[in-house]
Amino acid sequence: MLMSALLGAPVSAGFVARAHERLAGKLAAAGLDEAMKAALRAEDVLCADETPVSVIRNVGADGQLKAGSPHVVAIRTPDQRLIWYGAAHSRSSEAIKGLGVMDGYAGILVRDDYAGWAQFDARLAGVQQCCQHIFRHLKGVHELHPDWQRWADQVRQVLREANAAVQAAIAAGRDHLDPDLLAGLRERYDQAVAWGQTTNRLRDWHDGNHPGYVLASRLKAKAEQIWLFTTNFAVPWTNNASEQAIKGPKRHQAVSGYWHTLATLTAYCRVRTYLVSSRSHGITPTDAIHAALAGRPWQPAPISA
Repeated sequence: MLMSALLGAPVSAGFVARAHERLAGKLAAAGLDEAMKAALRAEDVLCADETPVSVIRNVGADGQLKAGSPHVVAIRTPDQRLIWYGAAHSRSSEAIKGLGVMDGYAGILVRDDYAGWAQFDARLAGVQQCCQHIFRHLKGVHELHPDWQRWADQVRQVLREANAAVQAAIAAGRDHLDPDLLAGLRERYDQAVAWGQTTNRLRDWHDGNHPGYVLASRLKAKAEQIWLFTTNFAVPWTNNASEQAIKGPKRHQAVSGYWHTLATLTAYCRVRTYLVSSRSHGITPTDAIHAALAGRPWQPAPISA
């Protein structure tokens, strides 16, 4: 559109596709994928999320049709220094593991409670459950009956107060919360969750256990993962960073409608990884593209380097 407007020379979709393929090929040859994965694995804290996308033929590099619904996975630092996009043939644990980023990672992962990410917990230094996801579940339970399920709103309020306390401590130059303050907040959380279990344990529900009981039980079992942000200020309390990152692929799909194959989705992910991460290092997209086509692409460096 820009070339058509400035030069009066309309450019075909095929030309754009070939240019995009050429750029993706240059980045692959330069080892961008491996460099990004190595740099991410050197980080203390990562955020991760995934979103479904439309692919006409869910065919892998081996030419075989893959089962499942294709997804774009985003793994990034809490800031915008490094944002990596990967194409997965499905949302399965196997497909997420097969992307190769989390292999050997031993830092802290900020995520939702999906089992595809939980498979890495044993080797991680810690997990922070996304409190924004938890808030959505709490809101849903509270709306079932604002009186009987008042405990859910109380949990939301306690977590909000905890985040406000953390932000105030950071602003004051402190690296920890007052122990008595933290203990009081945690006690209120535990009491509200215990009430949620007690009041819903035998409450009738058409499909198994009552959602309030299920959620309260989860909040009790995963409490340490929910409260990690209060003891490690380098950890964000939500996974909003990754949710923001996957807006790009969703916006692209809204305009283009779909990708043809996993190969074209992979190429898109590689190019977007390069452009958004290099931009965060002060390189404009035009300069980044020129450098890549000239054989001198920007490359991430692990923080320990």
